[in-house]
Amino acid sequence: MKKTFVQAAVAAASILAFAGTAQACSTLIVGKAVSATGNIIVAHNEDNGGRLFNLQHYVPPAKHKKGEMIKFEPKAAAIPQVEETLGFYWTETLVPDGASFADGFFNDAGVVIATNWCGEIFDADRMEVKDGGIGYGIRRLVAERAHSAAEAVKIATELLHEYGYFHDGRTYTFVDANEAWQLAIHQGDSWAAHRIQDDEVVYIPNVFMMDKVDLRDHENWRIEPKQVERADKDGRHDPKDPIFNWRKIVAPESIRAERWNANRNVIAWKYLTGIEMNDPEKFPYSVKLDHKLGVKEAMELLRQHESYIGEEQALYHSASEGICRTTSHDAIVYNLTSDPTLTEAWKTLGRPCQSVFVPIYPLAGPAAGTSFVDAATATKEHFAGTPGMFDFRAEFTPHSVFSAGTNAIDYLRGGEIAHRTELIHAEEAKFLAARSAVTKEAAALKGEARTKFLHDYNQKAYDEVLELMKAENARLMPMQVKILADVVKADSDDPVAFALLGSKDHEVKGANIKATRAGMSANQLNSTRKFTNFAPAQTVEFKDVNGDGFEDVVFTFKSKDLAKGAVPGALMDLWLYTQVNGHRVTGFDVVPVETQTVKAAESRSGKHLL
Repeated sequence: MKKTFVQAAVAAASILAFAGTAQACSTLIVGKAVSATGNIIVAHNEDNGGRLFNLQHYVPPAKHKKGEMIKFEPKAAAIPQVEETLGFYWTETLVPDGASFADGFFNDAGVVIATNWCGEIFDADRMEVKDGGIGYGIRRLVAERAHSAAEAVKIATELLHEYGYFHDGRTYTFVDANEAWQLAIHQGDSWAAHRIQDDEVVYIPNVFMMDKVDLRDHENWRIEPKQVERADKDGRHDPKDPIFNWRKIVAPESIRAERWNANRNVIAWKYLTGIEMNDPEKFPYSVKLDHKLGVKEAMELLRQHESYIGEEQALYHSASEGICRTTSHDAIVYNLTSDPTLTEAWKTLGRPCQSVFVPIYPLAGPAAGTSFVDAATATKEHFAGTPGMFDFRAEFTPHSVFSAGTNAIDYLRGGEIAHRTELIHAEEAKFLAARSAVTKEAAALKGEARTKFLHDYNQKAYDEVLELMKAENARLMPMQVKILADVVKADSDDPVAFALLGSKDHEVKGANIKATRAGMSANQLNSTRKFTNFAPAQTVEFKDVNGDGFEDVVFTFKSKDLAKGAVPGALMDLWLYTQVNGHRVTGFDVVPVETQTVKAAESRSGKHLL
């Protein structure tokens, strides 16, 4: 069949309407020789904004019909499926426009897949792609097919050669229990790969970090030959030099110096080495440490902030440019064992600095409540954007409990930050102390008995943390918020009333209209969104709304201001942020959001949207 090509710029423009990109991810790799566990450790923060749900699934192995084609983004290439695919643990980033570059995986063969956006390459390097190219397919097909990290690189680079990458660039991390590889890709079929040594520690934010690609060392370095030829031809590389400085050759210096990248490098390398490095051109790709790092240290790296976070800010994380920031919605740490079923992972259900790393065994199946659809439906819906998929669901506790608590703390601030830090460290200490005994007990079991034991552990650990967070939310948000409207219209100035209900324990007399705002949860919006950009209160009134004999306070807001960032057609949780007698108070209620053309569904399945 004749290959047809489209200009990469055109393909990317059409696909990116559907393909969400990670905003500020971080990845740490600790080689087994410098690991306190003796195993390779991988830690990753996933950062994205907007209406977002983070779901967990286990996708079982499957057999496929010969000739079956698989397609992800609507404008991307259709790819032949293999006849048998591996099962895998999938942490999914579900957003309305589809997330091409955010999901993480750990498959039955013990291969971890994590990625970091590394965009803004030189325009001269943009290449053509075939049939729309490939984006999401790289990570998903590697998860389905790779039996080792090295094979993951082979699969990915073969896909790149056949179809071309439609996005600017990214660094993929592929790790198994024996070795770790990173594959840096820029748009088209251009890439370099490195096998990380056992005594190396690698940290990468959203910028290409590979510098010393040794063109002579074919065991530890691989590179697409035409990339070198192009760089030689246009003068960006000396053909006589055996060292190819990937990060300087493929990307402008300006992206390496951007604060949102440079700050994280400064923070990470100071945490890891004790040395403050401030020159973006001299940040290391990797280091060899004189001390070992364990799971606890990996967790703490993912929680690192700059020293000035939150100063003079109404919302604690709104100005953060650290490793942990407003958009950090999913953090995970893997301690990789030779038997993948015994690999220990630790996952947050929200921003890592304010969330417990919950212990899981990924291949035993995630706890109930961490998803609201099965894996097959999640796959079909990943790029569908059905509004009903983004409904608030009380039973989907990663959002209704964990994300809600994170949002409350960001507004309440004060001593709540220190209190949450103390709480999560105490909870994690219990899990860390007991983890090796759990793994040892599971190792004595086989087959279904082991899987059941570990799944039961996943559920028990999750439920324990869930109950802790529910109690914390009740303490953080003791006052009920009630939206006095049947719908919020995103294209209307109609007034919408929010009531903050008073009680015998909580008076509302001192409510301050000037300090009052409302809208989406702050941690689902852009990390630079200021508190003053939320909907301001238009009016205030004191009355008994619910007839319980206690005075309530009612604020009104403009409908379209409330709905900024909301998904029309979905049932949304909207928040009230106010002050009563100088004390911050927050809470939320749930209401459908509509426009004149997109109405809320009578059926919450999304199948009967008007």
